[in-house]
Amino acid sequence: MTYQGSLAQLKEVERLVHEKSAYEFLKDNFYGPETDKDQMFWLNEAIRGSELAETDKYRIITATLYVILAHDTHEMIDEDKDGRNVSRKGRELTVLAGDYYSALYYRTMAELGMTQLLAALQKGVQKTNTAKTNIYQLHVATDDDYMRELRASSSAIFSEFATYFQKDEVFLELASQAILFKRLERELHFYEQYGISTLKRAYDHGFFVKDAVATFEEWLLQIMQDVKAAIHDLLKVSEPLSEPLMGRLNEMLQR
Repeated sequence: MTYQGSLAQLKEVERLVHEKSAYEFLKDNFYGPETDKDQMFWLNEAIRGSELAETDKYRIITATLYVILAHDTHEMIDEDKDGRNVSRKGRELTVLAGDYYSALYYRTMAELGMTQLLAALQKGVQKTNTAKTNIYQLHVATDDDYMRELRASSSAIFSEFATYFQKDEVFLELASQAILFKRLERELHFYEQYGISTLKRAYDHGFFVKDAVATFEEWLLQIMQDVKAAIHDLLKVSEPLSEPLMGRLNEMLQR
């Protein structure tokens, strides 16, 4: 399949997510997280070698994006962690949106009869929640522990998905590093805009200070360079990736 053709298919998955979630009240009043296009690429990569029908693959990817959206949406109400002043109406809308995405996810999985995958994704949600708590409360002892929890906080749901479809450890590690890199980019942009980051506690605590860094931004950029280096090394030993995914990775690594 061509790069353009694969992009068109992934765009169709994204359209399905938003079309089904176009509940007018949320559409007019709620501005939640966007569909993560990089997670979409990796989900497609993980499932593409399976024997499932193409229509079922798309529905499974869509359902998995629902659970990621539900989780990301519910997380937005935790104003103590990010310092944003969320109104009561905003919190109510956020809870409603997260519940709506969850309902779509469960309905799709039930219609497909994918109970084992549903259980695996729920395990991923639990791992994500645990990792985020460990990061925020600094329940880690070393830099390696912190990095492991940081990756899990970004990619545990995807990792359970990929494991279900029997992807190997190198693939899982490569995907988790790439997904983490995009998370770090978002953290940097958000901090530059609002002066807030959930990772600031780790910087203040002294994690990852290998060289003298004067600012949180420099510290975060240093970690991003380490993640890029890990991606380069993993690409040397990973299974061949599809052209669309390699194109996406090359775009990311050149930034």
